[in-house]
Amino acid sequence: MATLDERIARETIKLEQLKRQKRAQEAREKQKERATETRRKIILGGIVIKYFPQFEELQPQKTNEENNKEFESFANFLACLAEKKDLVAQLKKEAREKVLTNSGK
Repeated sequence: MATLDERIARETIKLEQLKRQKRAQEAREKQKERATETRRKIILGGIVIKYFPQFEELQPQKTNEENNKEFESFANFLACLAEKKDLVAQLKKEAREKVLTNSGK
C-alpha cells in the first residue's frame, strides 16, 4: 500500500497534468478565436477595397506608428461616417432592403 506521501505525489502529478491540458485547451481555443478574427478582418477588408478601390493604394508599413500614419485618412473616413448616426441608419436600412430584394429574385 502506498504511503500518504506517495499518494500525494501521484495526485500532485495528475493535477499538474490536468493544469497543462487545460492551458493547452485554452491556447487552442484562443488560437481558433484569433484565426476567426483574422478571417473576419480579411473579408471586411476585401469588401471595403471592392467598393472603395481608392484605399487599395494604402500599403502596410513596418511599424505600428508608420501604419497609423499610412492609414490615417482611411481611419478618419470611417470615423466621420460613424459620427453620422442618421446616415449610417439610413444606409443600413437601404442595405437590408437590397438584401431582401436580391434574396427574393
